[in-house]
Amino acid sequence: MPEALQQVRDDLGDNAVILNTRTLRKNNRFNLQDEAHVEVTAAYDEVPTAATGSARLAARKYGAQTPGGPVASESRRQAVPEPERPMQIEVPQTIAPPIAVPFESAVTPESTVTPESTVTPESTGEGGADQVARQLRRLQDTVARLERKGGVSLPEELARLSERMHSVGLVRELVDQVVGQLLEGMTGKALADRRQVGERAAAELLRMLPRSKRIKLGSQRQVVGFFGASGVGKTTAAAKIAAGFTLKCKEHIVLITADDQRVGARDQISSFARIIGVPLEAAHSAEEMQAVLAKHEQARLVLIDAPGCGPHDHRELDRQAELFAAAGAREIHVVVDALHGFDHMLDVIEASGDLPDRRLLFTKMDEMVRPGPVLSAAIKSQIPTSYLAVGAQVPGDIEAGNLNKLVERIVGYGPKKKK
Repeated sequence: MPEALQQVRDDLGDNAVILNTRTLRKNNRFNLQDEAHVEVTAAYDEVPTAATGSARLAARKYGAQTPGGPVASESRRQAVPEPERPMQIEVPQTIAPPIAVPFESAVTPESTVTPESTVTPESTGEGGADQVARQLRRLQDTVARLERKGGVSLPEELARLSERMHSVGLVRELVDQVVGQLLEGMTGKALADRRQVGERAAAELLRMLPRSKRIKLGSQRQVVGFFGASGVGKTTAAAKIAAGFTLKCKEHIVLITADDQRVGARDQISSFARIIGVPLEAAHSAEEMQAVLAKHEQARLVLIDAPGCGPHDHRELDRQAELFAAAGAREIHVVVDALHGFDHMLDVIEASGDLPDRRLLFTKMDEMVRPGPVLSAAIKSQIPTSYLAVGAQVPGDIEAGNLNKLVERIVGYGPKKKK
């Protein structure tokens, strides 16, 4: 679909209007090839005649193989004949020069376009004046939409949704993917229904998201590490999780701090340990880490609070990887500040690539204004989200890493509920 849309942009320019999209399954009467295709039908102004206020319209079809593959070479062009004895209409200057056909125009399977700006004598009976007025208003609305948007004009509700997703920080690649899926799977009245468009977009984003994975205790000791840049809230997140297991499960838990860099780091985590009633140990080398674990051999959950590590600090990253390996950490929670931009989030996630069984833990969700980067990072990395920190209180202010509400906040609707 993106390839076909790009053909429309390259060939027809700024005045193109998407009329219809469909998927052609392989080996059927419309597509005899061995690959599935998508087809986009677009209209454009072919021969402008500003003096009469009318325009001759032409339609083209653009196809592309799915998924991926070379763009199909088919490009059919059909000119629409002018109607017999057209009525001359006084067209206001606000709708000149000539424009593309509105989305509401009827399009036959053969892509014949009937411009609604042309009124025949048969249409001027009782109520004909009202019909002409409605058509002119529709043309004016279309001109306004085309002036607001550059390139190919999307159906109004889809364009509104695309603008909304961009405004909240969802990366362009994901926005284009969602729009392409909706263009491929929806036609006609469905694309003009705001609720249907929103529900389908929400379902598509949820389909892209990996499932949430929280910490689960089994018969063996679970060792969990926390990795992230300085100041993102690793210590507070570790204390929140420890408090949650202590209050609900009464499990034996140990907090280990490996932070020997930040001033006051030991005092902060010591305060948290006293509040939630769990033992605190310090380990800054592989040998110290193994000694602490041997001391607390009966502990079922060990949480390791590592010092801050920037995405380009390779020496510190190697040191932390050794500490986690010495502790036998089975999963690492990559702690990401929800206030940061998508590029920084991706840098931190990529820096943790060699760590075992990663989970994403987003902090400062209560302070977040633009939710798009969080959702983009979760989808692009395809790493499960474990928890969301929604405040500074310990214990409390932490939730399971379910991003469904975030999707609903971005598109305005949740997925359609099954009956």
